[in-house]
Amino acid sequence: MTRSQQPDDWKQQLLAAADDFDVKDQVLQKIKERKNISEGKQMKKRLGLLVAAILVFGGTSAYAAIKVYELKNEKGEAVVKVQQTTTPQEKSNAESIKTFEDARNSLKPGEGAAIYMPGPDNPKKRVSFTYVPVEHLTTEPLQKEVGSFYEVPAELAGGYKFVKGHVNYPFAYSQPELFEEMYKEAENEKKQIVVRKVSPKPNFDRVYTLYKGSEGAEPDGDVYIAITNFEGMKWMEEEAGEDGIVEKVKVQKYEGMYVAQKLLDGKEQKKVQVYQEDKNRLIEVVALNPALTKKDLLMITENLK
Repeated sequence: MTRSQQPDDWKQQLLAAADDFDVKDQVLQKIKERKNISEGKQMKKRLGLLVAAILVFGGTSAYAAIKVYELKNEKGEAVVKVQQTTTPQEKSNAESIKTFEDARNSLKPGEGAAIYMPGPDNPKKRVSFTYVPVEHLTTEPLQKEVGSFYEVPAELAGGYKFVKGHVNYPFAYSQPELFEEMYKEAENEKKQIVVRKVSPKPNFDRVYTLYKGSEGAEPDGDVYIAITNFEGMKWMEEEAGEDGIVEKVKVQKYEGMYVAQKLLDGKEQKKVQVYQEDKNRLIEVVALNPALTKKDLLMITENLK
């Protein structure tokens, strides 16, 4: 799940800054976090680790697109692409993923780091960035952080209540001098991983929120919402898989997409994506509870401001 820019585990994955980041197009955009996801444990495992694996270790294989679905801006340019493909993503090295996660877990909320892991899984010597967000357990401090960009609801249509949320910040993904220092440290000291704390950019690129229902709720949450800031971003791309369902939908006054697909762990993910050009943002509403339907997700998305 990614794009022609860059993110940390799923888009995250995403990143508009990916022009400076050497990662496959289909991997880049979707991660933006999706590499740094720390919302619910389920979403973190399903998306976060996957994105980290893709970004850091290049865990995607060549594929053939069966069909490409697009959301376009007023100029007719594709800003969101969902590709159905014939070749599934490869599973990445579990030990490498754990090493990356251990390094990330050593950071405090609000801290970021550049991580380099040399070896055969990283032939292009990629340096990945990760950010540990400050989580908010109420909407007030989160709303203060995002300002007028997005109105954070305390409750979603259907009675799903706010559990927690956070804001993600991007990095300057091209830092040659830093990268060279990390390469030398890894080589000279025979290190399997080199971690350097770095500060992210001041302007956020994504807002994440988690919601939970009262009856039959999932342990961590039922609905996951990601709002991507498209300022400076060109486009986002992800892979739906050969058996995925991709449908165009209408939400509010916008054209959107409904995507249902199987993840690497065999579980189904359902979501609605809507690009709002006048607000320069992408809304993604994801069902963590398998009981939620397409109709439920559309109703939730319809009421977001």
